[in-house]
Amino acid sequence: MKFWGNSIWPGNSPDMNPAENIGAIIKDKVEELMSSEDRQNRYNYDILKTNVENTLKDLENDTDLFIDLLCSMRKRFDALKAAGGGHTNF
Repeated sequence: MKFWGNSIWPGNSPDMNPAENIGAIIKDKVEELMSSEDRQNRYNYDILKTNVENTLKDLENDTDLFIDLLCSMRKRFDALKAAGGGHTNF
């Protein structure tokens, strides 16, 4: 696949990396769970660990999420190309 040539490539494109989306989903879900905890438990390491583990377990079976992210790659490349290697909405 050749968009820009061999010497031009966006320096940092986290919007092109589906793993960045998954990381944001995990972070948002864990923050939501932690904020719903009693005030005294919001900063408890064991509760944080349990919420992270439960979130990862839930995502493990969410094949639709992974399929959607992988299938969006063509649109991501097209958007990046249209933006000249700049910011996209992904």
